Amino acid sequence: MWYDAHDRGQTEAFPLSMGPMKTETPAEEKAVPRRRSTRILLRVPLIINAVGDSVETEWEPVETITVSQHGAMIRAKQEFRVGDTLEIRVRNKDRSARARVAWRSAEATPQGVELGFEILDQEGFWEISFPPDRWSAKTTPRSSKP
Repeated sequence: MWYDAHDRGQTEAFPLSMGPMKTETPAEEKAVPRRRSTRILLRVPLIINAVGDSVETEWEPVETITVSQHGAMIRAKQEFRVGDTLEIRVRNKDRSARARVAWRSAEATPQGVELGFEILDQEGFWEISFPPDRWSAKTTPRSSKP
């Protein structure tokens, strides 16, 4: 079982039974943030299609698994490759954007292959307010009131 101590003003996760664990991070990873923004679990119904493909592909209905200010993760049945440009549209809404496939899982599941994409041309595409990033916002300890 894991415990996330962030809610108490701490920034590490550790197993309840073992206490805090030290992990080593290579120096080059410390300098480069791994994520640009917080991911949240959110299902958004989309339709997606490859842009600029010489072969006509069908629009595929998908749902997001997680979203961030800069993109999302989905499961798709079609064989999109890292670097492909996608047209994404929110189903039943007049909202669309172009996105680039930034990541693809190595294995497919019966639901499809997981893809991570970054939105290229529509800042605020999701039309939601995201929580502040835990690693970039300075957290102040909560004051305890008597």
